[in-house]
Amino acid sequence: MSALLALATALAVEPLNSTSTFVSANGFGVLVYDGDRIAQGWNHGYQAYDATSESSDLLYDTYFGYTDLGGAGKWLFDPESVRVVDGTGVVESVERAGDLEFTQYAFMPMTHAAWGVVQVARVRNTSRTASAAAFELTSLHNWKPGGTEVVVAVDHQAVVERGSSATLFYWAPDAVEHTCDSVYDTVSGGRRLAGDCSRYASDLVPGFGWNVPALGPGEERWYGVFTAQDGTPGWSVREEGPQAWLRAELEWWAAFHTRGVLPAGMSAAETAVYRQQLALLTMAQVREPNAAYGQIPASFPVAAPDPEFPHTWNITWVRDSAYATVALARAGYVEEASASLRFLFQPGKAGGYASWINSEPYGISVCRLYGDGSEWSDEDATGPNIELDNWGLSLWALGEIVGRADDSTLLGELGLRALDEVADPLVAQILPGDQLVRADSSIWERHWYGNEKQFTYTSVMAVAGLRAAGDLAAALGDPRAQTYFDAAQSVATAISVHLVDRDNVLAGNLTELNAGIGYLDMAAVEAYNFDVLDARGPTFAPTLAMWDEWLRAPTGIGFTRNDDGSAYDTQEWLWADLRLAPALRRACASARASELEDWATQLALVNGGQLPELLDPQSAVYEGPTPMLGFGAGAYLLAMQDRADLDGTCAPEVAMPFEHAVEATFADGCGCDSGTPPGAAGLAAAAALFARRRRMKRRRLS
Repeated sequence: MSALLALATALAVEPLNSTSTFVSANGFGVLVYDGDRIAQGWNHGYQAYDATSESSDLLYDTYFGYTDLGGAGKWLFDPESVRVVDGTGVVESVERAGDLEFTQYAFMPMTHAAWGVVQVARVRNTSRTASAAAFELTSLHNWKPGGTEVVVAVDHQAVVERGSSATLFYWAPDAVEHTCDSVYDTVSGGRRLAGDCSRYASDLVPGFGWNVPALGPGEERWYGVFTAQDGTPGWSVREEGPQAWLRAELEWWAAFHTRGVLPAGMSAAETAVYRQQLALLTMAQVREPNAAYGQIPASFPVAAPDPEFPHTWNITWVRDSAYATVALARAGYVEEASASLRFLFQPGKAGGYASWINSEPYGISVCRLYGDGSEWSDEDATGPNIELDNWGLSLWALGEIVGRADDSTLLGELGLRALDEVADPLVAQILPGDQLVRADSSIWERHWYGNEKQFTYTSVMAVAGLRAAGDLAAALGDPRAQTYFDAAQSVATAISVHLVDRDNVLAGNLTELNAGIGYLDMAAVEAYNFDVLDARGPTFAPTLAMWDEWLRAPTGIGFTRNDDGSAYDTQEWLWADLRLAPALRRACASARASELEDWATQLALVNGGQLPELLDPQSAVYEGPTPMLGFGAGAYLLAMQDRADLDGTCAPEVAMPFEHAVEATFADGCGCDSGTPPGAAGLAAAAALFARRRRMKRRRLS
């Protein structure tokens, strides 16, 4: 390798296990296993239904335990292993005590069309020769229904706990004891549960007990508790017992995955990660039978254990939702994708920020949405976020779903509204002078009051959205089809003319490009993924070279999002890694694309199938919301889907690995076009380009 090529190399790191949380959800709530026990139980998946109604974590913790009835007892929160059963939302933990093996399963059942929590314990004697003595299995349920509680026991198997925020119904088949009296201390002290629960008090903690008989070698028994917010839940397997609860859930997930279509060419590891991303998106999608139905929040209400980025994004952003929605549609889940789009397109719930964009009426939120679908833009001292990329993204997503639907229902339902309320307002935001979309907050949410810029990403998504609008209009027989196609072409041409510097590097926005400094942004990669610019043309290679030099994380694998320099900007973004991968494949850089795909796959494999929003740029430790949905699970699915679609588009006899950024500085270097690899003149040009960039860097630092 030449010294020049060595400029692009960096130190790689091994993926680390950096989160101990696992999530289960069923569209009605979210359950979080945190380290050694279930420690969060949310009453909704979204953060707030409206401006006055926030969701609540109703749980302190809940788990099983046991007492040997002879003075020894233990709560089961010291597991030797924890995992999510592949492709599901079932969290499994295993703990041993002598020959006894306790396997706990916790999940919010997809088989139940309401809020509910299932806890199942399988007790097995692992000895091949000796029997295990009888003992009492116990459970503790430290929920927080709010305020002073009323607990009423119907019998040992059924307890009702009422608070100011929720009413919880516990069903513990075959339990022989129940109590709310010092449950934790009783079991820790090796004593049998005793007492009752029928009282009015604060901080009551119900518990159940089961008599486990002496188990012969290899013998097992199953026990469990179903917690619901409905006293008569319409759950078909409620009366069948804990083992049936688990079996029904696993069968549901098996049938779910049978409905989908896996991209060709995936390894076993990639298939496992792919299936888990599908499971995460499906669990996150709200199934409440109200205005919240169909939405896919950006994350669950849980973050990696990093104090710098403790936030969660269990809010539905149009942008994140679009990536998740298209990923589901391409995976074969058109019905779920359609429900997501219907949530975004609820009539009359957007348009509140028209005064910020020349009083143009519109029908898709310019930022995010409350749980009921109402528009919600976070505002601070620099004004609101007005993200016009949302309009192109929503049109793109609608076009993708309509193109895969078996009938024209969604087209008839949303097509005309999409043209009137999204495509037409988007065309109105194209400036007559430079033909780019007007300044906005865009993907990285730069708010307003001078922070807004003419971002490349917004104009790219306008091209993608208006092309889709043209197809929708044509399918509807609407005469505006050509107008949308022409507008898309005009913006695409403007991007190539106004947003590319003298070295053929694609800028992230026009303002910083005109200033001549600080304009690198990984979001611009979508210009190549949406065929706004040709990845085998003159701009991709020099742009990639600059991204490698300026935006590559110190780990040497992934990328930060831009060169603006804030703490958030300088973390590694999995979204950037996973969106660069298909662009590299379009440029015939399959080896480099594989590096990024493999990186994401390995990270997920050692972190319970979960992908984060951020990685520490030095260590690759997870930061921010985990698992991330549209920007994590959705981006991974799209990367695998794009790889399968692009397979074979580069002829083997001409495609080159394109492994290093300097090789990528030349449009013909990958052999995808008719040119030859760079010679001495090309190397000299590359050296001059890098030297010029270093001078710019020194000027910025001085």
